[in-house]
Amino acid sequence: MALACALLLALPQAAHASQPEVVPLLVSVDVDNVHGFSPRDKTYMVEGTLRLAAPALVMAGWLDAGVDPVRLVRLQNMVQPWDSLIEPIGGPLRQGPSLARTYRFNGNFYSDEIDFRGYPFGALPLRLNLAPEPSFPGASKDPAAIRLLAEQNGSGVSRRSNMNGYRLASWSFHNTAGGVEMELVYEPIGWAALVKWLLPLAITMVVMLLTPNLRAGFRSERLAIPPMILLTLVFMQQAYRDTLPSLPYLTVLDGLSAFSYLVTLVFFCEFIWCANRLDRGAGSDSVQLERRVERLELLLQLASLGGYAVLLVWAGVQR
Repeated sequence: MALACALLLALPQAAHASQPEVVPLLVSVDVDNVHGFSPRDKTYMVEGTLRLAAPALVMAGWLDAGVDPVRLVRLQNMVQPWDSLIEPIGGPLRQGPSLARTYRFNGNFYSDEIDFRGYPFGALPLRLNLAPEPSFPGASKDPAAIRLLAEQNGSGVSRRSNMNGYRLASWSFHNTAGGVEMELVYEPIGWAALVKWLLPLAITMVVMLLTPNLRAGFRSERLAIPPMILLTLVFMQQAYRDTLPSLPYLTVLDGLSAFSYLVTLVFFCEFIWCANRLDRGAGSDSVQLERRVERLELLLQLASLGGYAVLLVWAGVQR
């Protein structure tokens, strides 16, 4: 409030009389670099430049009153503002009927709109939200109220903004109900996500699905493999879940892991049943029994592959 009072007292009478009911403050954002994305915290570092432009008379009044225009704007989704940087680059510049000032900024930002249902293949929307500073006189009836307007000229995103494992797919800069918003939409680099998460899971389950190809007579070997597969799945899922926050829904990788647990458990139960039947049926009909077991296991293998195919289709829909 002290800032607001000082501003109103310091503005010249002519400026105060001539300024409109709502002062347009043009905002342009040029993102230079995005890095340090944390899926667990939904945070990311953004570096770039911010330009604010207002009618020359109004901007001059702010500067004469010792009010830096950037103090009239708030980065809504910035976290840890004490560890951020916003500093001016040079002095005010004339832009037609307006005066503009440019700032260099970097900080840590948070986006609650990130949805991990398609993880590790879903799109990743990262945002910068700017709104008028609440401590500035901004009531709708106040003559000194300001309104932020997105300025496309001077706004953009550098090619260096691609993050590790992600590439920039699109960006937009537009007005919102309370201010302006810069949205960067990233898509994962397919091979990176495949090698990091899906390839280990695929190799593990190929070993599991090939186990029934061992003859039913190798009972101890067949029974030893599913517990090792289950233990491997637990460790892989734990390592993956540690990189994400607690989610109220399943991701694509959660679905694949859950189905892999089910497949491994079904085969383990079938191996136990098979071993018991062969023990009880040892004799002349053991060969026929082994053939029946092989047919059953072939059906289970095909059903498992069909289940994975359905999950992959679902993964494509989640993207």
